[in-house]
Amino acid sequence: MVEDDITVKLYRRLGKKRYLKGKYSYEHERIYVPIPSKLHNTIKPFLNEHLKIEITNKNGSLIVALHPEKTFRHAENTSVKSPQKPSP
Repeated sequence: MVEDDITVKLYRRLGKKRYLKGKYSYEHERIYVPIPSKLHNTIKPFLNEHLKIEITNKNGSLIVALHPEKTFRHAENTSVKSPQKPSP
């Protein structure tokens, strides 16, 4: 779904963690891509799911593709080999 003239700005944040009672600090960089509110209904089905990310650069355009990751739910589905508990 492509909307008309939606633009976003990438944000860079530098996080600092102190350790050894403030003697040293560890810095790490995070880059954020905000999702405009017009697209929230499109992404709601994917919230709280693991997504694989692919980032490519084609002809000066940045393409970010998110694909749902296949997960195995061992606790919900019992194996055919495991015996079923008899119901009372």
